[in-house]
Amino acid sequence: MSLGLRIKTLRKSKGLTQKKLSEMVDVSRIYIQSLESNRRLPSMKLLKRLAEALDVDVVDLVQDPYRDSTGRLMLEEVLNGREPVEIWYRSRKLSRSEVQLVQKLVEAALSDWDRKDG
Repeated sequence: MSLGLRIKTLRKSKGLTQKKLSEMVDVSRIYIQSLESNRRLPSMKLLKRLAEALDVDVVDLVQDPYRDSTGRLMLEEVLNGREPVEIWYRSRKLSRSEVQLVQKLVEAALSDWDRKDG
């Protein structure tokens, strides 16, 4: 997940508008929009203010916990993780039943591909 998408997802999960977040961190709403669309990168000072406003550590803001050292996203860890995680798609939080449906669809697709390869 990109930094911009992480900022947007965290902002929405906190029920904040771009305007409210911009006021909390003392930048314009347009600047927040630019960050969320990955057109701009925040300074270290702004990263710290964003992390405080979004109630996360700076490391959690910039580092994707579900990627390994090669940059691969471990989908099974996201879907089956021991720690509760919110899964968002197109700026909407998925319910537990929707996440389970996604998992079943992925498993069905993989089984189908394995059958075709075998």
